[in-house]
Amino acid sequence: MTGSILLGLLQNTAILLAFSMLYDSLYIKREDHWSVFNKVLIGVVIGAIGVVLMLTPWTLIPGITFDTRSVMISISGLFFGAIPTIIAMAIDIAFRWYIGGDGVWMGMMVILLSGSIGILWRNFRPYWMHANSLKELMVMGILVHVLMLASTLLLPEKIFISTLKAIVIPLVLVYIPATVLLGTLMIRQYNSWQNKRAKEHLLESERRFSEILRSANLLTVLLDNEGKITFCNQHFLNITGYSYSEITDKNYFSIFIEKIDQERTLKAFHEIFNQNANREDYDNNIIKKNGESIFVAWNLILLKNIEGKVHSLAALGIDITDRKKYELNLLQKNKIIREQNNKYRQMNTELMVAKEKAEESERLKSAFLANMSHEIRTPMNGILGFAHLLQSPELTGDEMQDYLKIIQTSGNRMLNIINDLIDISRIESGLITVNPTQVDVNELMNFIYNFFKPEAESKGLTITINDHLPQTEKLILTDKEKVYAVLMNLVKNAIKYSQKGSVDFGCTKKENLLQFYVNDNGIGIPDDKLESIFGRFVQVDPSFSSNYEGAGLGLSIAKAYVAMLGGKIHAKSELGKGSQFFFEIPCIKAESIAKDPVIDNVNSNTDIKMSNLKILITDDDEVSLILMTKLIQKYTKDILTAVNGQEAIDLVKENPDINIILLDIKMPEVNGLEATRQIRLFNKDIVIIAQTAYAMVGDREQTLDAGCDDYISKPLNKEKLDRLITRYGAGR
Repeated sequence: MTGSILLGLLQNTAILLAFSMLYDSLYIKREDHWSVFNKVLIGVVIGAIGVVLMLTPWTLIPGITFDTRSVMISISGLFFGAIPTIIAMAIDIAFRWYIGGDGVWMGMMVILLSGSIGILWRNFRPYWMHANSLKELMVMGILVHVLMLASTLLLPEKIFISTLKAIVIPLVLVYIPATVLLGTLMIRQYNSWQNKRAKEHLLESERRFSEILRSANLLTVLLDNEGKITFCNQHFLNITGYSYSEITDKNYFSIFIEKIDQERTLKAFHEIFNQNANREDYDNNIIKKNGESIFVAWNLILLKNIEGKVHSLAALGIDITDRKKYELNLLQKNKIIREQNNKYRQMNTELMVAKEKAEESERLKSAFLANMSHEIRTPMNGILGFAHLLQSPELTGDEMQDYLKIIQTSGNRMLNIINDLIDISRIESGLITVNPTQVDVNELMNFIYNFFKPEAESKGLTITINDHLPQTEKLILTDKEKVYAVLMNLVKNAIKYSQKGSVDFGCTKKENLLQFYVNDNGIGIPDDKLESIFGRFVQVDPSFSSNYEGAGLGLSIAKAYVAMLGGKIHAKSELGKGSQFFFEIPCIKAESIAKDPVIDNVNSNTDIKMSNLKILITDDDEVSLILMTKLIQKYTKDILTAVNGQEAIDLVKENPDINIILLDIKMPEVNGLEATRQIRLFNKDIVIIAQTAYAMVGDREQTLDAGCDDYISKPLNKEKLDRLITRYGAGR
């Protein structure tokens, strides 16, 4: 039996070797060119080999024979592919059916599974040969023959156990190693063929390349890794003027490259070698034997040996000296043209910008003049018209009071327009600065609420403050007048553009920012106007049919003030449903706060008589002197007047018992600020209240810095003047 086993193994081994020779000598050389018919023929041959294997089995135990058809069929699927293997499987399955016996179903299943696994492995692991091929073959061999073990289930029950026991040892010692060995042998055959083909291609390429180098009308030179010339063609010699013996085995760079460029060019040469990459766009100058310089465009090709290691560099070049001259000349001309075009483009751009600015300026000017004409003439019409009606002797007392109220309302309206124009002018000229003071935010909002409450209720609107700051955080450091002006403007607009509903405002803290907000149920703002409403002279409805007065400067001023404070302002709105305005400013906490006369809520007592007061009125305008005298005459009978700053200084020196000075800022000879400074040099106690028609943001701080005690702007507000006289005159 041992002889039978050994003989069977030797026969199967010989047949498998014949199978591998079929792959090496026939299939591998023409694999890419085999037709379907040829592949079918190969399949028939492989099937026939499988039949031979089944005819030369060996016996381990009586009644159980073995052969290596599973090894051959699985390796066939892996190396020959689907068509030959499927044909071979069909032939071997048919033959196994023909043989018959108890193991017929197991034998056919082994053929089917072995070939299928080989085919699937080839398709789903296409790069298995280039990875760890030994591991791949081992895993596939194990899989094939584990399934072979599973196929014993198809045997009759009486021989199932004995066959299973008998097959384990050959499977481990013969089938799996045979699969690995046969696959390894065929891999070597494949690699041997690929190497042989690569050598043939390389030799053919070198032969063709050499022919091209010698015959091409190109400057051709070969350099080794040190830069020595190992070959050059005749065209290179003709162009440079050298003979072959003069330059062969000489350093290329020392002969053909100027000394100033040798180091740079040699560095580039070594970089190409180190990077192992060809260059198609290397240009440089080379020196001919007669000293003339020519410009050459090179194509640099790295030449590698059979092991893939770079051993030399082939430089193929063409003389582009003339072309380079033309290019330089063209570049120079193009540069001049580009510069001219850039100039023309810049001029066109500037002209377009100037044109757009001129058109925009003209549009804004027209809109401004039309709006200002309307906004100024309308209140002036009320003032002059009802002033004329007041001259009628037939007026009743009630009619006179009504007319006076109309004149006062129209005057206030015109004053607001003038103030806005002055403020926007100072903003654009950069004359307004930020003057931080300690501010009680809650008190400021309460004042605005109390100020606008009567106006809102007269329109049937509800006005509320929704959010106050906590008591510990209500004091901040900021420019109070600017915050006051912005919030006043927003609340005023909310009431102005609302016919019903409510207006609410408040302030919340978000991290290091204070966010003020004003909400209304007014007419709303179209989406396309949400950004533009913050521009100068812009109104939501600028048409002549608009029912809303105003110069369109309020939001522009508000935006500028918020920006000065380091914040941002924006709006949300829905047409017909109302608007929300928000502005945020930095929150700098202040520990304490001084009361600010801007929002002083002290009630004046206009009935107080202080006949012992001595008051000096200083103003260069006669009408203003008369008005001021009339307004304060109820407080004192001792009133002095001066028409310039120097006269005021002299009167104070002559009358040290003067209690209060109402001092105009703009006067001839010595202005009010300078007069204040000089008076303070000899009188620290006298009360000086500045009065001015400038009414600019920042004027109050300027007067206080000069030494004034307080400030009132023209046109004079009777109630505020009464409050100031009462405050500073009490006890004197």
